[in-house]
Amino acid sequence: MAVLKQSPILCRGHTRPVIDLSFSSKYAVDNLLLTASKDCKAILRLGDTGDWVGTFLGHDGAVWSCAFDLHADKVATGSADFSAKIWCVNTGKELNSIPHDHIVRCVEFNKTDCGSMLLTADNSKKISIYDVNCPLSPLSVFVGHEETIYRVVWCHGDSLVLSVSGDKTIRLWDRRDLCSKPVSTYLWSKQKSDPVTDIQLHMPPDSENLSDILVACGKSVFAYYFDWRKISLRTQAPEPDVAFNLPCSVNTVSRHPFEEFFVCGGEDHCIYRLELETGEVLETCKGHFGPVHRVKFSANGELFASCSEDGTLRLWQTSVGSDYGLWKLVVPNQTTGADDTCTTKTTLEAIVNGQSVTSLPDT
Repeated sequence: MAVLKQSPILCRGHTRPVIDLSFSSKYAVDNLLLTASKDCKAILRLGDTGDWVGTFLGHDGAVWSCAFDLHADKVATGSADFSAKIWCVNTGKELNSIPHDHIVRCVEFNKTDCGSMLLTADNSKKISIYDVNCPLSPLSVFVGHEETIYRVVWCHGDSLVLSVSGDKTIRLWDRRDLCSKPVSTYLWSKQKSDPVTDIQLHMPPDSENLSDILVACGKSVFAYYFDWRKISLRTQAPEPDVAFNLPCSVNTVSRHPFEEFFVCGGEDHCIYRLELETGEVLETCKGHFGPVHRVKFSANGELFASCSEDGTLRLWQTSVGSDYGLWKLVVPNQTTGADDTCTTKTTLEAIVNGQSVTSLPDT
């Protein structure tokens, strides 16, 4: 039987490049997907089909980032209008607007208490932490990056913050330090030769002290396996455990929540799936007509989503051929070929159930 090919779901709705996306966590009641675009909108969708749920309207500039809180009761967006906004998922209403000094490139809710704090980074090269319920002034501010901050993530029980930047560094910050001093200038002392564009933290099951960290930098993805119990001001910076070389500059990376592989995308419009242990390229997904800005797996691992400069969101199957969402495996009746052997033509189709579906299969 021939190998089945991806049949991605193409989700339209934005009119300009789609910069960021976020899935709701495994703790949320509903599987939801959020996208942020330069058209000043954030769009909420169903996470398994990409069907439109609602649009958050209120920003006066490009929306650069988006995030769910732990239970997907609230979402946050960061914009070129110098604000981060917090919205109610159920009503779509704006709950708070937090002014910043510059374009807000990153937003991220903390995880340990359902999202009472919001982590932001703006183009003044400043990282801030706000109380979601009283965001009049930041609880902590971290200053030190010299170029655009591309991603910030909470780690180690929300006590530390990792950031990556166009200044070619990865930095680790301790939010418990009232002086806002970094634990170290950057987590690994060897400065990268290219801008660091993305970082993803993955915690193995039943482990609060160990993390797998994937870093996108230049034409490579680096994997680190880190024990947070060994963090101190005298921490010796380790070399990456594994380095994966790609054919283009990588903008984004995401590891599968359960399996030993990851996906990444970048400037050549493609998405690559690689095995963590060997570095083997398991799959190359083509379909976008512009650089891929963000890829991410859903919480259940059934699919991954990508957004691009081409203004589209695409959904891809993790296990091609499985019945999930709008995908259905179609196996026609067997026929007898000229050589009297039985042949079967099997195809994978993205089907539309119901009459009001906004996400259609790519053609």
